[in-house]
Amino acid sequence: MTKQKRPKYESVQYTPPTPQVFGNTLPTDLPTIAPKSSSSSFHVDRPRSRPKLQDRLAVYEDDNPRCQQILCVGGIFFPPLWLVGAALYAATPATKAASREAGFKNMILTIVAIVLLILYLIYRVFNGSTGHAAAEQGLPPGR
Repeated sequence: MTKQKRPKYESVQYTPPTPQVFGNTLPTDLPTIAPKSSSSSFHVDRPRSRPKLQDRLAVYEDDNPRCQQILCVGGIFFPPLWLVGAALYAATPATKAASREAGFKNMILTIVAIVLLILYLIYRVFNGSTGHAAAEQGLPPGR
């Protein structure tokens, strides 16, 4: 058996394929951007009526939801405070995002508290009246 000789390869410098792999080169079949013409009426620049930075920041300076948060926690101990927070939520402008978010929680808790109160009153009207009438007649409750 004769050994076959291995072919000798040329020594070639390795070049990593990074531009193709990571997208550093642009494909040639993409459309190109047309040069800007001075007669174009469409401008992508900043709008001219944009408010100054100071005016934009002033919107956020007054947005302090602390009062709404205190009313939300205080409503746990005295639920009518949630009603006060819901009223403040209705009067809060839409630009005050943080205050409106905290006020929305107060409004939801107010709705839940009112629904529970109505359910309790309905229960007392239908079940509570039979218990009082039975007690007046000397019968045990529930009969």
